[in-house]
Amino acid sequence: MLAAAKLYYANGADGLVAFVSDCVWVTEPRNANKGEPTRIPVVPFPRQADFLRWMVERFETHTSAPVEKSRDSGATWMAAAFAVWLWLFYPGSSIGFGSRKEMLVDRSGDMNSIFGKVRAIIDQLPKYMVPVGWNPKSHSNYMKILNPENEAVIIGEAGNNIGRGGRTSVTIIDEAAFLEHPQLVEAALTANTDCRIDISSPRIGTVFNEWLATSTLKFIFDVDEIPWHTKEWKEQKENDLKAKGLGHLFAQEYLRDGSAGIEGQLIPAAWVQAAIDADKALGLIPKGIKTAALDVADGGQDRSALAHRHGLLCRDVKTRGDCTADVSGTWGHGLALLAGCASLRYDSIGVGAGAGAMIKHKKDVACTGWNASGSVVDPSQVVEGTRIKNEDFFANAKSQGWWCLRSMFYETYKAVVEKKPYDVEKIISLSSQISELRELKTELSQVTYKHNPAGQVLINKAPDGTRSPNRADAVMICYAPFARGVQVLGMF
Repeated sequence: MLAAAKLYYANGADGLVAFVSDCVWVTEPRNANKGEPTRIPVVPFPRQADFLRWMVERFETHTSAPVEKSRDSGATWMAAAFAVWLWLFYPGSSIGFGSRKEMLVDRSGDMNSIFGKVRAIIDQLPKYMVPVGWNPKSHSNYMKILNPENEAVIIGEAGNNIGRGGRTSVTIIDEAAFLEHPQLVEAALTANTDCRIDISSPRIGTVFNEWLATSTLKFIFDVDEIPWHTKEWKEQKENDLKAKGLGHLFAQEYLRDGSAGIEGQLIPAAWVQAAIDADKALGLIPKGIKTAALDVADGGQDRSALAHRHGLLCRDVKTRGDCTADVSGTWGHGLALLAGCASLRYDSIGVGAGAGAMIKHKKDVACTGWNASGSVVDPSQVVEGTRIKNEDFFANAKSQGWWCLRSMFYETYKAVVEKKPYDVEKIISLSSQISELRELKTELSQVTYKHNPAGQVLINKAPDGTRSPNRADAVMICYAPFARGVQVLGMF
């Protein structure tokens, strides 16, 4: 029976999930002041199980990818359990862990260090799972844990030396966005491993964030996927941090807002979060015409994005890469038609002209070009909350469109979170069923703004070298002022 159990646990992704569920215990010191056990068995919640399977897929396919996490998701514990699983069942394997400082990788008696977690899992394994000949004093040393039965090893490295110690089967970098010299680590790891997993909360302008923007294999831990992060818990945590003047840390650590606290952020992550299923939260039924918007790419790593809405509700956002502008146009038109949209707006400048050539004469869906650098809508109308006209407040149609979207998210935040009166024409709801919701949320909060010498709003969609937010652009075009004026709030 023992041989059969080990064979079962060693068998791929499902085996890992079963191993963690049956054999792994973790330490939770926060339970001490609740009168609850601090040593608890792991029962992976659905997203943790997805993450375990995802790590096995990276290992088996020799691929690398980043993990964007909300804090307190258990990602590091799951990575430690994955490492112990490889250490037990893959003879001769070498699992590397790295972080920006040695004390974060290994410090004696510190459960917050990565090796503290690894040792805790090994120490609490069922006796029948412990390797033959295991002696902690001989085989568990600083930055190195050896399996004497099969010669597998878990090693740790830190700072600029990550990857300099030789070859590994897999290398896991914790808090990768906070490495001091990521370029040096990149150079070191190039020849070290063909399976690298970087885990971190995002941080705008970093190598990690750039990888997030380009990776098609990335894994995302969202705050709403963590069972104990209830609505009440989130409100309490956010209020506690705000009381200390650290409200931006909630957005950064829990809402995965890599731009939190950065000057000029247009749409804070908290506003975006409040808009998820806002129609349901406010008891509203979407009404009005259905319309779509297409942000056009022209192949390469950039992706075309199609968003469609029904009144206040953004129902879905999809992207497609590796296609030319004309194909993007046909694709976007087809999705709009399937969604029952009466109209489709498309970005008509640059590569968008190619998409427009394919769809502008379509009769089943009215297709109309939108020019980001064009004139503002209703130039003489005064911006709500100011005495400034649209033509003096906005530099172009793009800045007006993005500011309008900002205003809608802010009004939604006030309605949902602060329970203030609202005008249904000025709020927005994002369906929780949007196909690429995680990516959309990140993109909406990466956009920044400033004012030109004339005092007009200018938009920077890709600050600090981040990639263009195609999904968010499509949503913006979908809700932007078009044939008629839409008042927006004059917030600076």
